[in-house]
Amino acid sequence: MCALRGCVDRRSRVAPAIRSIRVGAPRYDEYGVWVIATSWFSGLAQGRGHDVPTVLVTFEPHPPVVLAPDRAPVQLLSLDDRVAQALALGVDGVVVLPFTAELAAQPAADFVEEGLVGRLGVRSVVIGDNFRCGRAGEGDVAFLSVIGRRLGFEVRGVDLVSRGERTCSSTEVRRALAAGDVAGAFDLLGRADPRIAAMAG
Repeated sequence: MCALRGCVDRRSRVAPAIRSIRVGAPRYDEYGVWVIATSWFSGLAQGRGHDVPTVLVTFEPHPPVVLAPDRAPVQLLSLDDRVAQALALGVDGVVVLPFTAELAAQPAADFVEEGLVGRLGVRSVVIGDNFRCGRAGEGDVAFLSVIGRRLGFEVRGVDLVSRGERTCSSTEVRRALAAGDVAGAFDLLGRADPRIAAMAG
């Protein structure tokens, strides 16, 4: 199987600005309807329970790189590594949205209606309960649930996975690494990864 970058079929409902990365997947215009998962830890497992293709939507670069570059955290994994991880977990495809200042300023309703529905044909969205999209982060679970009823897609908000009192998130992984707690970082990740261990403080 091979990865295809930027190969968006003209008949596809994927916006031209969207960079697609696919491994062993049919053309996007053959998918029909998608389940969109936007939570790495919980959303992927929830999304895979459907009988229609599960597609992960992610942003590149990481939003803080654009919104607050002086405070942007170091990324734990490269885009290619993140995509490979998602595909290994069983998703059918990954859509990478270039994160820009223009995208950050777009109203959440427009992002959902023009992007997720109009161009991706989404019928179900699985998101972590801390997910935000659109201008000023206005597109949370409650907002998406309301607009989803109007536009004909379901929204499933899921609790973030935890280990004890710590949430399984990249922020918590970075905190563990900064403290030199590689075992704790691995526990949050659910796997041992030498690339992550090399980042320990």
